[in-house]
Amino acid sequence: MKRKLLHYIFFLLLFFGGNNFSEAQYSVDFSLARKFRETSVDSLSVREKIALILLPATTTASGNSTSEEGTFQNPLVTSGSMLNVIDGFFGEHQVFPFPDIRAIRSADDKQMKQILRVDLLSHLYHSQKKFVLADHQYLFHEVNYSWGKSTLSHFPFALWVIAGNSGEGIAIPAMQMPDRLLERSQALEYISNPNHRGVFSSWKGEGHSELPTSFEKAVSQGVFFLSENPMKDIEKLARAYENKLLVEEELDQGCNKILEVLQQVRCDFFPADSVPESIAHLARRQVLEQGIRFFHRKEGPFLPARLSNVKVGLISDVGEKATQAFLRMAENHFPIQDEEDTSLDYVLWLTEEKEINDSLFRTRVSEIRRAFPDVHIALVMANSGHYFKAHSLPDGVEALFTATSDQLPVWDLLAQAVAGGLNLGNTRPHEEWLANVKHFSRAVPATRLKFGIPEEVAMSRDSLFRVDSVMAEAIKMEATPGAQVLIARDGVVVWNKNYGHHTYEKKQKVVSDHLYDVASVTKITATIPALMSMYERGMWQLEDTLGMYFPEADTTEKSGITMKELLLHESGLTSYIPFYQQTIDRERLKGGLFGRRYSWLYNIKLDDYIYLNRTVHYRKDIFQKKRDDLFSIPVARNFFMNRQYLDSMKLQVLESPMRRRHRYLYSDLGFFFLGQMVDRLSGKTMDLFMDSAFYKPLGMTRTAFLPAGRFPDKEIVPTEQDKAFRKQLIHGWVHDPGAAMMGGVAGHAGLFSNALDMARMMQMYLNKGTYGGMRYLEESTIELFTGCHNEENRRGLGFDKPEPDTAKVSPASEFASLSSFGHSGFTGTLVWADPESGLVYVFLSNRIYPHQYNKTLIKENIRTRIQDAAYKAIIKRDDEGLQY
Repeated sequence: MKRKLLHYIFFLLLFFGGNNFSEAQYSVDFSLARKFRETSVDSLSVREKIALILLPATTTASGNSTSEEGTFQNPLVTSGSMLNVIDGFFGEHQVFPFPDIRAIRSADDKQMKQILRVDLLSHLYHSQKKFVLADHQYLFHEVNYSWGKSTLSHFPFALWVIAGNSGEGIAIPAMQMPDRLLERSQALEYISNPNHRGVFSSWKGEGHSELPTSFEKAVSQGVFFLSENPMKDIEKLARAYENKLLVEEELDQGCNKILEVLQQVRCDFFPADSVPESIAHLARRQVLEQGIRFFHRKEGPFLPARLSNVKVGLISDVGEKATQAFLRMAENHFPIQDEEDTSLDYVLWLTEEKEINDSLFRTRVSEIRRAFPDVHIALVMANSGHYFKAHSLPDGVEALFTATSDQLPVWDLLAQAVAGGLNLGNTRPHEEWLANVKHFSRAVPATRLKFGIPEEVAMSRDSLFRVDSVMAEAIKMEATPGAQVLIARDGVVVWNKNYGHHTYEKKQKVVSDHLYDVASVTKITATIPALMSMYERGMWQLEDTLGMYFPEADTTEKSGITMKELLLHESGLTSYIPFYQQTIDRERLKGGLFGRRYSWLYNIKLDDYIYLNRTVHYRKDIFQKKRDDLFSIPVARNFFMNRQYLDSMKLQVLESPMRRRHRYLYSDLGFFFLGQMVDRLSGKTMDLFMDSAFYKPLGMTRTAFLPAGRFPDKEIVPTEQDKAFRKQLIHGWVHDPGAAMMGGVAGHAGLFSNALDMARMMQMYLNKGTYGGMRYLEESTIELFTGCHNEENRRGLGFDKPEPDTAKVSPASEFASLSSFGHSGFTGTLVWADPESGLVYVFLSNRIYPHQYNKTLIKENIRTRIQDAAYKAIIKRDDEGLQY
């Protein structure tokens, strides 16, 4: 069940409360306040008056003015007491920027704005600022200020003067410099004089219909003018006044009105409330996210629901940092192809406002089309300025993704928008800067995993830091050399971290795209989804018997075992068969396989009190080091098995002793049959079936059987230094000996993956069978397979579930609901999904390095302790208030 963000924020605010600042009140620069009170317009020169009414339009614009009469700077700028928030800003120690004015206007949530208001007041307090340059509908818009016939709402911008501890404000209107300098027609005669043309230049304006159309008409109203280059503009205006083109008395009127307000500045400011940085971060992030818009010539998302064989390329005309921010996030969802690839299906073209014009669009689109004639092009812009107020989508461009700010984190959000990780809304009536493309506006829901922060889904960031401490403990005690841990809630990834190294030699750090051998997790991420898909198509039934699909079992007591019994581990089959031990050359073996003490004969130490016989050799008619037509089953690097031995393995299973049926006993042998059943029903090997039906469409590009041939060794985490069987480090080959002897593709083991890909599969289950806008399984099928089927067996059909009997050991956290499901793996893995809490938990490790006898990870409950931390991080509310 999706939970509303506002519901979370409300709880979080109640939980954290409104903490008052304990510091003493600070004073605004007394010299500045005194300067305003003591300043008389009559005492100012023309240039000083002009400097008083000019403010830099951007944080990079200079406010300096140099002239023969000396240097004068606007006191708001020189004192450092003004904060320009038009384009947003990064505060000290902030990890996410404060939103720009467009994003804030697009947010219609009053509670969110209240959080931002408290956040801003806190920043002003700590940075000792008292003036905020923003728009006229900013966070303080409850307070109005007007002079004569000019009301604040007629002006697009305002300088807000914080005049009270709760954020009470006085607003002085502001506008960009009008296009026209003069209102009077006689100025045209003066302009015709070549000696005076330098006074005039093109002034950028918003074109607001209710605004004064010239500087001359606006100056007496007491407004600030936003200048892109204050130094040059002061000189130009000064020349206009000196040449009597402008009336200085009107300038005096405007200056007096501004000073009247500035003289009301109080020297004390003490915000009544504060907001935790984590909640402020959430509010900033959400407001910027809600400002992202999507335009498409067609209905629906830009990228297809199925990502199978889709090739996406990137063309970037933005800076390296912005490109990398976008690229890193995009590649969490789909690979970006090399620039040399000429067979692209989609191109994402990143560009920025200062680069765009009609000519550029025509030229760039033509270049892209020449290289990729049939490609689909999406334009991605962090801030499109006012271009689309008068222009439509460029010819040849199918889609546009745009936001309101070019702050670096916005590129991360844009990548998620392209990938389908964000809910995107339609344009709003006030978004006039997008007026000419609004008919292409599309509202699309999030369909893939989103990468967010814990507070977004009512989880405590501080509580999740417990994961770090448990992992540090695990690595220190050598429970595992490294791991990947992912936690998601309600489709939002809030924790995706890598720990440690591939091995204790610390030569290769664990990276998020590195692959782990997931061992028995293969059962629920390969065999079971394949069988569920075929079950829906009526290709098999739960009461079907083994003999119906395996005629070779007809003459055995196993013929009547049902599919349901196999899935529930109630078939009576033994747990496993050590097939490799049956291939030992008994004629060369002296004594038993293992000894408890070191000796000349038992000199290969596997673990304390476990020593392997030095005379163990494997039959040459079953294994050899070179591949040929007969020895075609790869078991490890340069180690191949006779393919005819597969029949012997099957015979061993069919002849294996039976336990009591209808009683739970975990068995890999059941999945030996179920994996082969997938092959027989689909007509493909399971790896090929899963690739085409699930992995590629889901975007699981880091999931594969037999990864050694597909990925570099450095991207695959090794498992065991196998001294008993394959006599080598198992690296890129399945650790499970039985699965290895089946060629690396088996129903019970063999899959390699990373945490993010595992989360995609588990999220698909929680989404009741859908992901990326595509349905993979029916809701009823998932409920059937993940549900419990009898009181004496906790398991679902293939899925493991929590142990309801608290006296018994449970495979999952004690906080996991009984409706949750997942599976663990021998190599040190655990994946789990909980429909009630919305949690997805993935833990991947190679705890069996350097040998499988290392049980520390299990004894110390590392996997479930981290899962406990995830549950404890959820903020809950009961009748007594909020609790962890």
